[in-house]
Amino acid sequence: MAKNVTYFDMAENDYKFLYDDYERGRVGNVMCYAAQNICERYFKHIIDVYCTHINTTEVLKTHSIKIIKKFITNEIPNFQCDWRKILSVDGYYFSARYPGEESFIVDKDDVEECWEAVEETRNAVINYMNTHKVSKEDITKDEEVIKVLNKFSEN
Repeated sequence: MAKNVTYFDMAENDYKFLYDDYERGRVGNVMCYAAQNICERYFKHIIDVYCTHINTTEVLKTHSIKIIKKFITNEIPNFQCDWRKILSVDGYYFSARYPGEESFIVDKDDVEECWEAVEETRNAVINYMNTHKVSKEDITKDEEVIKVLNKFSEN
């Protein structure tokens, strides 16, 4: 992965769009499958940065929050978050994105549940990054992301 764009950078970029849609009260399938993908990328950032000692190729390809959770629990046992809240977003990536037996149209409750998962994931990842010694400049070159990280480290 190129060092100038990280999983965190990409997650933050989509987070801004989802935040705007959420604040406007929009409801649509794209919001839920984007939410799952945003959570995945925040977690994949942690894996990419803190698991350099092992092969992470397979876990970085998955779209399963359950698989990512299992990997993080095994390889980064001091990472803390509310997995129950976050696991609620698992499955939207396919069921809200493609037609099929398990597909459906999301409603306001689905969007709310997904938004809560994104916020929990984002906060947990930022907190982990702030409490574990990796230079913010090593993680990202995006000045706006560095400002977000600095804001959280002030609190």
